[in-house]
Amino acid sequence: MDDNYPPYSFRNNQGDLQGITIDQWKLFEQKTGIKVNITGMTWNKAYQSMMQGDFDVIDTISYNDDRVKIFDYSKPYATIEVPIFFQKNISGITDVNSLKGFTVAVKKGDNSINVLKEHGITNIKEYDTTEAVIQAAKDQKAVIFTLGKAPALYYLYKLGIQDNFNYSSATLYTSQFFRAIKKGHSGFMPAINDGFAQISESEYQAIDKKWFGLTSAPFYVNPLFRVIVIIGVAAFLVALVLFIWNRTLQRMVKQKTGELWSAFSAIKQVEEEIRELNAELERRVLERTAQLEDLNSELEESNALLEEEIVKREKVEEDIRKLNEELEDKIKMRTSQLDELNAVLEQHNTLLHESQKVAGLGSYVIDLQTRELRPSPEVHEIFGVDSTYPNTLDALLEIIHPDWRAKAFSFSSKRQLDQDRFDYEYKIIRFSDREERWVHGFAKVEFDDLGNAIRLIGMIQDVTDTKLSAEKILYLSFHDQLTGLYNRRFFEEELKRLDVKRNYPLTLVMADVNGLKLINDSFGHATGDELLKNVAEVLRKGCRADDIIARLGGDEFVILLPKTGAVETEQILKRVNALATQERVGSVELSISFGYETKRNEIKDIHELLKKAEDYMYKRKLFEGPSMRGKTIETIIRTLHEKNKREEQHSYRVSALCQSMGEALGLMEGEIQELKNVGLLHDIGKIAIDEEILNKPGKLTNAEWAEIKRHPEIGYRILSTVNGMAEMAEYVLAHHERWDGLGYPKGLKGEELALQTRIIAIADAYDAMTSARSYRDALPDEVAIAELQKNAGIQFDPELVKLFIDKVVNASSILKRGN
Repeated sequence: MDDNYPPYSFRNNQGDLQGITIDQWKLFEQKTGIKVNITGMTWNKAYQSMMQGDFDVIDTISYNDDRVKIFDYSKPYATIEVPIFFQKNISGITDVNSLKGFTVAVKKGDNSINVLKEHGITNIKEYDTTEAVIQAAKDQKAVIFTLGKAPALYYLYKLGIQDNFNYSSATLYTSQFFRAIKKGHSGFMPAINDGFAQISESEYQAIDKKWFGLTSAPFYVNPLFRVIVIIGVAAFLVALVLFIWNRTLQRMVKQKTGELWSAFSAIKQVEEEIRELNAELERRVLERTAQLEDLNSELEESNALLEEEIVKREKVEEDIRKLNEELEDKIKMRTSQLDELNAVLEQHNTLLHESQKVAGLGSYVIDLQTRELRPSPEVHEIFGVDSTYPNTLDALLEIIHPDWRAKAFSFSSKRQLDQDRFDYEYKIIRFSDREERWVHGFAKVEFDDLGNAIRLIGMIQDVTDTKLSAEKILYLSFHDQLTGLYNRRFFEEELKRLDVKRNYPLTLVMADVNGLKLINDSFGHATGDELLKNVAEVLRKGCRADDIIARLGGDEFVILLPKTGAVETEQILKRVNALATQERVGSVELSISFGYETKRNEIKDIHELLKKAEDYMYKRKLFEGPSMRGKTIETIIRTLHEKNKREEQHSYRVSALCQSMGEALGLMEGEIQELKNVGLLHDIGKIAIDEEILNKPGKLTNAEWAEIKRHPEIGYRILSTVNGMAEMAEYVLAHHERWDGLGYPKGLKGEELALQTRIIAIADAYDAMTSARSYRDALPDEVAIAELQKNAGIQFDPELVKLFIDKVVNASSILKRGN
């Protein structure tokens, strides 16, 4: 069983196995009397030992489709949650799909490797044990890893880095622990199941209580929960403020519009009162005039009554004077009120104008009898015209885009016929700059008593930015941002749409770019991205116009070929491969592995078709991938030597020195050749180092020195991808380690260093000292030998230093050096 999976099985400080599984087996022995010999080791080693038949039973094993073909499983006895752990300074890690582009640390042989690969995650770093993964996280070598939740938390707390990591709320997957035996030995299984069945529930609970304890932290103390609550409250407050502001603006416009109509009504009321006063005045004047005429007539008839009538007339005239004074006072008062109302009306008009300006709204009125247009300044701004432009309906129609003119006119005519509101989006061509813009119009037709349309009152708004943003969002939702091809979402929708009888035979082609990771590591992700763009363009050119090409993610592409059989598919792929051979990204060739499967009837499941195409593609990749990686290694070496001749000469001299050391040590011919090759390749990682840093004449800064120190790891990543170079990759990784353990990158020391690594370190240092560098001249042999002797036992293997000086440096066969 795995001896590094707390609390189920792990070792105490004395190295003894302990945990839930150990206690359960001890109870099994007590219940059955069967002696059980338990051996703990790394999980990968335990699995391999079981496969070799070294053991009867394997414990702490989870279920997957490949293992069930090899093993018979017991009943499950534990449920294991496997989340994604990540450093707190990394955001956006929510599920397996958010891991693309990251390197994920896992335990060797763990089921999570299969789960990650099924989701297209291929940047995986494997470690022997759970504790090794957490140690890598502590050493900043792993920032994202996936392990069982319980053992991961145990070691995070043990190493004191629990506050540096979060884990996803959604698990990568949930598995169960079983006990299993190899098929063909099923006689053990009944005894195992019966024995563990004899253990009571209370005994199981006592074991769990012993190792898990009783309490757990409530969800609301989880920092992630607190962050989610804070973000949620902030988002709610922002939304609430926006809602209140919107409602307030609407209420203000409605209130001011109401006040405007009230002012109009007050003006009309004042005018009506003035008319009534004038009518009353006229009536009274006429009445008094008639009375005067009567009085004059009576005066002629009787002088006796003259004085009395004069008094009456004077009295009437006084009444008229007073009435005129009252009328004048009322007129002044009403005039003052009208002035105040006009000021309020002007203020409201200004506010309405500013509100429309802020909202980008223009208003207009069209007299449908005269076809005259009365627009606001915002309408001029939207249409790109000034006050000299004709304000007519015909001139307005000229601004509407020709493709939309007839449709807009038809729509407005129908709305006018139905006496309905006008609400329509259409395109215009601005008069000033001929720019095409989208506008949204709102309008209402007014009718007279006979039902005739007399005028059109409306508003218009420029919605171009909103329209373009929506179109861009729609485009991005179905296209890959890097290549411009369709994305996985669009492909899955099209797969459902095309999976119908009329499209059979329907061929599905899976494509994978060979060597992308190697190119990214060597030349940088910019070159890798350019390679993916070229691949996309080759696929476009090689396929037909109606074929569906999509990028699934990473280096994987898929092609849907409706109504296409195997013969036509082969022709298309030959065309694509021919185009690929003509393309280069810098000095890197394009290499694509293909696999396809054809659906000819409705019986086949389309997802099974996809799986088979992918399987065929991976089989082809097994043959094509290594060749591509070999070519890429050659390209990397050539590129490094082309941009830095000094590095080329240094590599050949170190190679020759390594060969001489191998001969001096009496190594086998194959071992000498390997030494020669690794001497040539030891600085291959410098391909990814800035050329200005490599050739800098002065002293390097701390940042530049840190960049230089990356080249052994880069070289290791490059060579480890090539079959047959795994050991050479290890030598390259360690060629700057020191005998005293103070080297880099791992800090190995003494006999922990391979013989080849120790030889390269001496040869590399000697040639660096005795060759001209950008910052100094070559040192004499005597100085270099003294430096080697001084650092023997410190930086270098002392025995190999002595042998190197005696058998290589002092020998007459030393290679002549060039500058």
